[in-house]
Amino acid sequence: MLPTTPAPLFRRILSQGMAVFNRCGSTERRLCDNILDMRRFLAVYLAFLVFLIGLATAGGLYLFRETGPSDPIEAAADAHAYNVLSWEIRHLPTKWLYKLGHLFDSRSQWKEEEILRRYFSLTREIRQLERDPEAGPQLEAAQDQRSRLENAVEDILEGRITALLEEQGLVINPPLFSELNLVFPPVDFELDSPPQVLAVSPRDHIELDHSYLLAPGLNLATVVDIEKDAEATTSEGRGVSAVVLPTGGVATYPSVVSELAPYESLIEDIIHEWLHQYLVFFPLGRSYFADRETRTLNETVASLAGRELARLFSERYGSPLPVLSEVEGPPSPPSTAPSSGFDFAAEMRALRQRVEELLASGQIDAAERLMNEKRDEFERHGVYIRRINQAYFAFHGSYADTPASIDPIGPKLGELLRCAGSPWEFIRLASQLTSEADLDRLLAEG
Repeated sequence: MLPTTPAPLFRRILSQGMAVFNRCGSTERRLCDNILDMRRFLAVYLAFLVFLIGLATAGGLYLFRETGPSDPIEAAADAHAYNVLSWEIRHLPTKWLYKLGHLFDSRSQWKEEEILRRYFSLTREIRQLERDPEAGPQLEAAQDQRSRLENAVEDILEGRITALLEEQGLVINPPLFSELNLVFPPVDFELDSPPQVLAVSPRDHIELDHSYLLAPGLNLATVVDIEKDAEATTSEGRGVSAVVLPTGGVATYPSVVSELAPYESLIEDIIHEWLHQYLVFFPLGRSYFADRETRTLNETVASLAGRELARLFSERYGSPLPVLSEVEGPPSPPSTAPSSGFDFAAEMRALRQRVEELLASGQIDAAERLMNEKRDEFERHGVYIRRINQAYFAFHGSYADTPASIDPIGPKLGELLRCAGSPWEFIRLASQLTSEADLDRLLAEG
C-alpha cells in the first residue's frame, strides 16, 4: 500500500536537507555522507508512514471484527457494513498521486482564502439544495464544482493545521534534523461521507456492548429495520437496545471526515481524528480497546484537546465564510440549536441521571417511556434527536465531556486541562494515562 506524502511536510524536509548540506562543507566525502543520511531519514520516514497506514487499517478491521456485535446482531447489519479496507484502497492512490503531482506548488494566502471560501460556500449551497426534491441538475452542478476543489482544500487545511500543531509544540526532531519540528503522524484526511455506527447496549443498564460501523447514507427505513432486527436478538439472555448514529469522522489513515460539516466543526473533527492517530504511540492510545474506561479517557482527551486546538486555529485563521444571519437561517435540517431559555445540557444530564436510577431499580419500561417523552420535549424546544435510548447514552457516554454523559472522567479531564495551561501539556500528561485511577493520582500531584 502506497504511503501518503503531504506536500507542505516534504517541502520542509527538502528545505531542511539543503540547509544541512550547505553547512557541511564542500568535500565530496562529507556531501555523500549527508546525502546518505538524508536518504536514510526519508526511508525511515516513509517506512513509518507505511506502518501507520497499516496500523490504522488493522485497527479499523479490528474494530470491524472484534468489537462488532455478536453474531445475531451482526447478521442484522452485515449487508450494510462499512468496509475500511475497501475505503483505503479507493482513496489512498488518488490522495498520493495528487500530493506527488503538487509537491512544489505554492499558493498565496489570498488564493488559499479564495479556494476555501468557494468550497465552503458550495458546501452550504449543497446542504440547502439537498432539501429540495426538484434541485437535481443544480445540485449535481454544485457537487461537481466542489469536487474539483476538494484536493486543494484538503492540502490547505492540512498545511494550516500542521502549522498550528508545530506552534503548539506537538512535534518531534529526528537526528540530523534538529530544526525540522516534524508533526507525526502527518495531518492527512479525506473529505467524504463518514460511516454511521450501530451502537448496542443491554436494556437493563447502560453499557456499550458493541459498536459496528455501517455504510453512510442509509435511508431512514433501512436504519429502522437494522435497529429492529438488532433489538429482536438477545445478548447473554437479556434484551438489547440499539440505535444507528452518525459519526463526524473515523481515524483511519487518512482519516475520513464529513464533507458536509460546517467549517468550524470540520476543523475540530480533523484535529480530533489526528489526536487519535497521535495517541496510538502512547499508553492511552495503545490501550483504547482495553475496556470502557480507557475508551472514555481516549475519546474525552481527543474531544477536549481537539476543541481547544480548534479554538486556537480559529483565532489564527478566522473563517472563510461570514456567520449566517437569522434571516438566512441554518443550512441543515432539523435544528440542533435549543430555543431561548432552554438549557439542553442540564436537561440531558438530568435525563441520563434519572434513567440510570430507573434502570437500577428494574423499571426498564418506565425508563424507556421517559426517554421517549424527553425526546419529544427536546424537539419542541428545537433540538432534534431521532431516538434516545440506552444505546444512545452508551455510545455518547464514551465522550465524557458531553451532556449525554454523567461520567466523572469528563470534569476530571477538564480540570487537568485547566491545570496544564496549554493543549500541548494537557496532551503530554493525558497520553500516559490508562485508567481513571491514573488520572486521580495525576490530579492529586497537582
